[in-house]
Amino acid sequence: MNNTNSLHNVTLYGKEGCHLCENAREALLTMASELDINIELDEIDIRSDPTLFEKYKYTIPVMIIDRSIKLECPIYEKALYRALTEGYGPKFEV
Repeated sequence: MNNTNSLHNVTLYGKEGCHLCENAREALLTMASELDINIELDEIDIRSDPTLFEKYKYTIPVMIIDRSIKLECPIYEKALYRALTEGYGPKFEV
């Protein structure tokens, strides 16, 4: 299944000043632009919620793609590509 040209909802959990989070955001935006993929990006600072902080403090950046795929640090380009183009990756569990 090729998901290019459809809208992907991406939530990026991170925190300000995190270079890994900034790199993940840039990789996502660059890949989406190069592949002509539409994304809706919601960035959430884990410090805004104690529960999120406890859940993700050791794994940021964390990307949830289309509410179903969860990528955690380190976010590899190949995994991001497959998540966006094939809908393939580790499943997100609520």
